[in-house]
Amino acid sequence: MVSTVDFEVKDFTREVLEDSHNVPVLVDYWAEWCGPCKFLGPIVEKLAGEANGKWKLVKVNTEEHPAIAAEWGIRGIPNLKLFYKGEVIDEVAGAMPEADMRRWLAEKLPSKAKALTMEAAKLLEMGKIDEGVAKLEQALREDDSLQQAKVLLARQKLWQSPAAAMALLADIKYLERAREILLIAEVLSKKEADFPAGTAKAEVWQGLEALRQQDFAKALEHLIRAIIMDKPYADELARRLTIALFHYLGESNEITRAYRRQFDMALY
Repeated sequence: MVSTVDFEVKDFTREVLEDSHNVPVLVDYWAEWCGPCKFLGPIVEKLAGEANGKWKLVKVNTEEHPAIAAEWGIRGIPNLKLFYKGEVIDEVAGAMPEADMRRWLAEKLPSKAKALTMEAAKLLEMGKIDEGVAKLEQALREDDSLQQAKVLLARQKLWQSPAAAMALLADIKYLERAREILLIAEVLSKKEADFPAGTAKAEVWQGLEALRQQDFAKALEHLIRAIIMDKPYADELARRLTIALFHYLGESNEITRAYRRQFDMALY
């Protein structure tokens, strides 16, 4: 059974700075007199024991190693610093419950999958879609829980395979950026008969037909007319879909800018 002493620092340069080139190192700055440290300490030690080598824990007692604490700017404890490639890539001050600690680590720990996702995002920005998609698919083979990769890949799958986009986002629909892509994917998957009768139905359907061709300007024209005709239609589908499209395109996109004022006027 591991204990605090198993993680105590002996050689900071070797155990943290050098080792962090091979594996992320979480440094826990603490002291015996610190109540929150005693709450947090067992949590990080438990998680380190479960890490199976994905990251390692080093604890620094600031009373015994004041020079190290001063060198790394420790003004309050507990303080956690995450080192990677010899640098601090993130940190958190104060104690947190185990569930929050797990979420923080899952978000902040570097990984091959995260690196692939970053590479993919750059390729997509450069218009190298096929290469970017291949990187995203590789990232998800490495880590099929990576939300950023799922959202980026769903954006690319959306027009050719709405069902594939929905499958990618099924377990992260609580994220706003995922919900909006899901909304677009869901309506693209529908048939005309799936929509309720109403004065705005024809405009909504024509908007979806334009959307399938990725003619965003024409789609927005129809959707805004649908809002003017019957805003409540299908639980305000035209309004929700227009907002989703604006966010998909981005607020700086020229189509968003061109139709944003018309949309605002249609609402009021």
